[in-house]
Amino acid sequence: MTEQPERPASLARRRPRPAPDEHIDPVDYTPPRATSPQSATQQVSSSPVQAAPAAEPTAAAPKRGRGRPRREPTIQLGVRVAQDVSDLIEELTEHDGTARAVIENAVRAYAQQLNR
Repeated sequence: MTEQPERPASLARRRPRPAPDEHIDPVDYTPPRATSPQSATQQVSSSPVQAAPAAEPTAAAPKRGRGRPRREPTIQLGVRVAQDVSDLIEELTEHDGTARAVIENAVRAYAQQLNR
């Protein structure tokens, strides 16, 4: 027989590794802000004698995000309702715009009746 192993060690079965962001909730995630290149150069090029005092970096205007706007957190609401309630929601949807708005307004009105 040959002295070569059946399979090379590089092809041995490996355990799956978890993703680096496995424990991060995508809803709560905000990417770390990068330091501005201006402040980094001020720290590196500090000379003993300066002709003018260094200007304070001004606060940058908030950038408009690209893509879709950030959504507010939502809760899945999968419920079965009676046919007359479904018809009422559809009828009110024509007035309020979305079924979500109809349901939210109804829940808020009911909470006011309960004095909450």
